Amino acid sequence: MLVGSALMVTPVANAAISDCNNNMCLWGNNDYQWMLDERYHGSGTLVNLSGDEDNAMDSWSNESGTHEGCMYGARNGTGDRQGMAKEANDNNVSPLNSDEVSSWRTRYGC
Repeated sequence: MLVGSALMVTPVANAAISDCNNNMCLWGNNDYQWMLDERYHGSGTLVNLSGDEDNAMDSWSNESGTHEGCMYGARNGTGDRQGMAKEANDNNVSPLNSDEVSSWRTRYGC
């Protein structure tokens, strides 16, 4: 019976930081799972997250060697700021910063 049960388990797809495709990315769970948004680096345009993506970020990656990004705790680039350093990532942001990003940009840093 155990063998039959084991065969019926559906495998879960593993997320990976490599899913970011040399851009800047936000994920809704730790360890780069449930990608929220992916943007090309170098844009000074603020983008607001909406729906389930708003206030959900728990990990991020900046694969740019030339631009720093900035994430904001409120819409339209306001609120608490979290920087995205060049060629850096964080697979599990601090509990103080978890689930609070509402807008971001991929240029100019914070």
